[in-house]
Amino acid sequence: MGFFKRFFKKVGDVNKGEAAVSELESELYVESPEEEAMDYWVEMAQNIIVNVVKVTNNSIDRAFVLIDMREQPSFDVFYQLEGRLVMWNQLEDTFIKEQIENELLPQASSVASSVNDNFSEVEHSKIAFAELQFEWATGAWFSHVIWEDDNHANLAKEDILSKWFNNLSIEIKTQSLDSDTKLSWYP
Repeated sequence: MGFFKRFFKKVGDVNKGEAAVSELESELYVESPEEEAMDYWVEMAQNIIVNVVKVTNNSIDRAFVLIDMREQPSFDVFYQLEGRLVMWNQLEDTFIKEQIENELLPQASSVASSVNDNFSEVEHSKIAFAELQFEWATGAWFSHVIWEDDNHANLAKEDILSKWFNNLSIEIKTQSLDSDTKLSWYP
């Protein structure tokens, strides 16, 4: 969380009586550039999850996104509906599919470049892949990052997607929809 956002949140807490005035001093620090780059990634991941869920009119149980941030950035989106996983293009609502295809998926390139440019500027490894999960019942979301210097960064996107999808297809059968627990990642 950036300095101003963090500081004004604390001011709000003080105004509501949820924090003491003396606690304001604890927020008077500037994060390192690496922390700021990481915060930016977290904010971007949250926005992706919000948009992936919002586009369905909140009609899903869980949402999953595989983000490829390498040379040809892409989003692969799938959902849990009525006890099964479906890829975004298997949804029945044509309007939702068109919005995903025309508005959400084209953002992958700009997301990848803006996030990874921040990491490059602070001489941090770039993100090769990211996996995001969202659970509607609890509002919980989770993120798993595969950095470019990780051994798994060289896996084919199709391999990661198919194995993650297959693992989740099995796991959702035993994981309650209000578990507030992350499901498995692949790899």
